[in-house]
Formats: sequence, C-alpha cells, structure tokens
Amino acid sequence: MSHLHCKHCDGKVSAEDEICPHCGIPLPPEHGREKQTIFRYWFIALLIFCLFMMFWLPPNWLQFGGK
Repeated sequence: MSHLHCKHCDGKVSAEDEICPHCGIPLPPEHGREKQTIFRYWFIALLIFCLFMMFWLPPNWLQFGGK
C-alpha cells in the first residue's frame, strides 16, 4: 500500500482513500496514479534525450581510443 500526501494539509493518505482522514477534504479521483504519471513523463523525456544523444554523438568512438 503506497502512502501519498494530501495537498491541502500534507497528511498521509492511502491510494484507496476518497477523503483525507486528517482534514476531511475530498481527494481528487485517481490521486494514487499521479506519481506514476509524473514518472512516465520523466521516463519519456529521458528516452528522447538518450535517442537524441545517440544520433548526435560521433559515430566512430575508436578515434578517441588512441589507435
């Protein structure tokens, strides 16, 4: 069970909670999936960066090996 934080009072809530047990504010729908969405955006950005670097870097790395 993952523990998340209420955006209003910063109290710990679980992904299954519909209201915050500390302040009583209703939590947004699917608030447990928010961290996965943020991770997905960072992962896609990292993947695009890696692909860009693969094509931008020099293709012949042997010239730097001293041969």
